[in-house]
Amino acid sequence: MMYRRIRQPLSRLMLFRNSSSIILRQSNHPSKTARTVSRFQSSALPKEDDDHLEEYLREEHRRLKHLRNVGVLAHVDAGKTTVTERMLALAGVVRSCGSVDEGSTVTDYLPAEKERGITIQSAAISFEWGWHNNKRGDDMKQNDKVNIQIIDTPGHVDFSVEVNRSVAVLDGAVLVLDAVAGVQAQTETVWRAITKPSLNNHVHFSEPEFLDVSSPTLQKSNHHGHEPLPCLALINKMDKDGCNFGRAVQSIRDKLPGANPIPTQMPLFRGNRSSQPLDLATIGANDALPSCIEAVSAEALGSSNGEFVGVVDLIHMRAILWPEMTRGNADNVENCVPRIVNLLQPDTRQPIHKDCAVTQEALKARYEFVEALAEVDAATEEYYLQEQEPSNAELRAALRRATLAQKAVPVMAGAALKGKGVELVLDGIADLLPSPLDRLPPSVNMLQNDGRHADASGQDGLVPKRVRLGHPLHPSLLALAFKVVHMKGRGGGDGRVVFARVYSGKLQDRDQLQVITPPAPGEIAGKPRTERVSGMLELAGGRFNNIDGGEVKSGSVCALVGLKSVMTGDTLMLASETSMNSKPKRGKAGSNAGQDLVYLAGVAAPKPVLTVRLEAETSEQQSRLSEVLKLMSTEDPSLVVEETDSTTLLSGLGELHIDVTVDRLFREHGLRVTVGPPSVSFCETVMTQIETPGGLVNYDRTIGGTRLQAAVHLIITPNHPADYCEINNACTLLSSPVVTVGPDAREFLGLNQDLTEEELLIKSDIARALILGCQGALKRGTLRSAEMTNVVCHVENVDAEGGLASLKALPGALQAASAHSVATCLKENKAYCSVLEPTMSVEISLPNDMVGAVLSDLNNRRGTVGDVIMGEGVHGKSLVRGDVPLVEILGYANRLRSLTGGEASFTSEYKGHSPCS
Repeated sequence: MMYRRIRQPLSRLMLFRNSSSIILRQSNHPSKTARTVSRFQSSALPKEDDDHLEEYLREEHRRLKHLRNVGVLAHVDAGKTTVTERMLALAGVVRSCGSVDEGSTVTDYLPAEKERGITIQSAAISFEWGWHNNKRGDDMKQNDKVNIQIIDTPGHVDFSVEVNRSVAVLDGAVLVLDAVAGVQAQTETVWRAITKPSLNNHVHFSEPEFLDVSSPTLQKSNHHGHEPLPCLALINKMDKDGCNFGRAVQSIRDKLPGANPIPTQMPLFRGNRSSQPLDLATIGANDALPSCIEAVSAEALGSSNGEFVGVVDLIHMRAILWPEMTRGNADNVENCVPRIVNLLQPDTRQPIHKDCAVTQEALKARYEFVEALAEVDAATEEYYLQEQEPSNAELRAALRRATLAQKAVPVMAGAALKGKGVELVLDGIADLLPSPLDRLPPSVNMLQNDGRHADASGQDGLVPKRVRLGHPLHPSLLALAFKVVHMKGRGGGDGRVVFARVYSGKLQDRDQLQVITPPAPGEIAGKPRTERVSGMLELAGGRFNNIDGGEVKSGSVCALVGLKSVMTGDTLMLASETSMNSKPKRGKAGSNAGQDLVYLAGVAAPKPVLTVRLEAETSEQQSRLSEVLKLMSTEDPSLVVEETDSTTLLSGLGELHIDVTVDRLFREHGLRVTVGPPSVSFCETVMTQIETPGGLVNYDRTIGGTRLQAAVHLIITPNHPADYCEINNACTLLSSPVVTVGPDAREFLGLNQDLTEEELLIKSDIARALILGCQGALKRGTLRSAEMTNVVCHVENVDAEGGLASLKALPGALQAASAHSVATCLKENKAYCSVLEPTMSVEISLPNDMVGAVLSDLNNRRGTVGDVIMGEGVHGKSLVRGDVPLVEILGYANRLRSLTGGEASFTSEYKGHSPCS
């Protein structure tokens, strides 16, 4: 069989050993089983006797230990889908690799994806892969299996909501980089997603380090943190002209905050001076490497010359060489079986061939590898300081520890299109990336009887000293609906299919679920809804088959049909296991019968930056257009639809986002629409702290015979990153305005000094009027009536002639007064306000002789050029990077085509909003 033929030669490639995440041992008392779970003291487990309990634990531990939920993330055209397709071919899922250019890949299954050659929707698929280093270290006969669930995500920022909601349910990530371009714009975006602790939160208030104003809300710790993802990096396209492994590694270090790239491999090239093809059949396991093969260190920042033929595994000190293949031959993985050549003697650890140049370079690189690992791992540091050589197994374990702790990013090299290097990435997923047992359970909020929410991290109902709800060994169901799509013929009704990650418990066909939608900040949570699962589908790219047995266990991802009202971000719990009591009912043997309803933090959607007007051909189609857009905005929360009696406005994340949406309207629903010219989303902010003139600003109006009087003193402070004001043209990501209430204002209004503003919104009508008045006024700035953003509005003091009693009688007076104070403050300090416009990070690939003309054009478009990488030779390709306002590059593709005679191409990614000149 193809799979066995491929796996046998790769048995010597496994790199690292996974340490056990849970230890089972028998206690001194014969009737009890002592259990130690990683990061937790004990476990809440099914009601079984000790023998069955022990067996259950062992089986669950083994299953979870062999499970990997991994996402493949990268900038557009870095090769994510090609890497995923190569993985599927190596695992035997497909007979040969599909092609992005030909539209034959498994994960890009939508018609628009096949035509455009890009990923638009994230796609998931699972497969098995050998795990040789699981139990016996370097025993190459060991061939355990690990179950990998891969999610291939889009690379365009226009579809970054797909990245956000995929990251929310992943345990690890593979970051793919182009060997020529290194870290690109969207690479930085996905890195922020996998490392940002508040990715899937409702972001109530901004982070304290950016604020000058203190309040209980801003100082309250965030209990909804999303644990950052451990990550490994693949420098792809090492067969491309101008590839530079060292420069790509350096770009990770320079451009990805907190990343510590540690190369685990050295790329090998066949020098240009050799015209003879490399015959792997003549090279034995202990033979000398041909003199034409050269190793390139990660410290070498020059472009690599020659043909990429393989890598040196720095842990096992062996060269791995792949045969050279044409594009067609490389599709068949049986043609791409590598040859392994040992560089050191296994017993003495001395070079087999002392005069081998590759061996000498590899020894230097291994020393640097151990040195880098010693900086982040205490055990390796001991070996390094004592000048001792750690064993291969010890190095594998140390690198795994550093990766799981996000202290290191292992870096590998490959060329997926030619079938080189992806085997080692799969080995790295098995050996380095976490299982569900290695991850913290997701943070939850408890839903109380009155529909309010409270932090559940310290509630007795969840017993913090035990395994929390959401831990994969917890018996009660907790799942997150992270994606919703509509498929004709599936699910009944509108064809809604819900993608869910099961964190704990198990989910079965025909189960009755409680669906809890996380409330928006300051809002009362809606009543939980009851739904029944009518079908369960396994994820296999574009193919959705029924799950055998109709059951999904903890740690897995699946698709559910029959859930008619579930939205992205909803929490799913088993109806038979939940209650709305404030105190949970404990069943026998520690069961969680009567578990309180809780909810997970939702999945955040980026704010749109571009708006177009849509108009259908007929009034009948216009009515149908509204229904279809409602479905599409349910699928994609980053699409915003606004309808009036005369027009329909569609807002998205860029031109491509809008184009794909309009294309889907015609392809899937037969709707032809006229698209108006795009308009850019501007915002306003303040550049420095401003204050209401003279302190309290009085508001006194008589409306319908009722006098409304109150006075409000407030301060508006910018909420930008620390370097925003220092760098005039710096971009900033948008955040909603924050309203805080100071001690003096709380004292006058009789409000609790310890409650957060979110809690005040729910519990106090007078506080709600004050805060809503400020928030409403901040939706309209003073320069061009755009929404205020990235500001903190701090209410210092409140006063009224009739005292607190008059405000309680007429809360509307305080709401009107607070809105008037905000408007007055902005109007009187107009000079300190600024308009923000969306700015795009642009990458242009073009011939060397056309760089000057393109740079001049970018300058005329108010662009800022950040980097120019000149290609080699007269006919080489150059790379220009810069930042350009979105309004200046609408329709830029036609201009660039005209300027360069069709020889240039460009990609643009939303970078943030910057001051409008």
